Amino acid sequence: MLCLRRSSILLTLSAATTFLLVGCGNSKVAQCNEIIKIANQAVSEAKQLTNGGQTDDPQAMIEAADAMDRAAQTMEELDLRDSELQDYRAGFIEMYAETAKATRDFVEAYKKKNRPGAESALGNLQQATKPEPELIQGINTYCKEN
Repeated sequence: MLCLRRSSILLTLSAATTFLLVGCGNSKVAQCNEIIKIANQAVSEAKQLTNGGQTDDPQAMIEAADAMDRAAQTMEELDLRDSELQDYRAGFIEMYAETAKATRDFVEAYKKKNRPGAESALGNLQQATKPEPELIQGINTYCKEN
């Protein structure tokens, strides 16, 4: 019985020590996971609101712009100590802010039946989302490095 109790205590201490070491050693991983979680949530919410980008409902588009603003704000609030991740965060924040602005500009032009304004806003929207693949690939590669 004493042997079982000693094993149980050692196992508990070992698990606690491992947890502390892994927790401290993976702060980069935890920070990566936070950024990726916010990015995935932003994309998922925008796709859901806009029916995968196929909606012509101005209110749904505004709600998607609001989702981008929330994602930018949530990213801004992250406590990131890794300078590389801070750079990726800045890229995501800029992309979300520009996407939200271009979306709102598009909706405004759409409501006014301003075709040149809508086309311009659409071009700005496409430009705003252009960095997304590079940001995603970059952060995924960086986060996989030890």
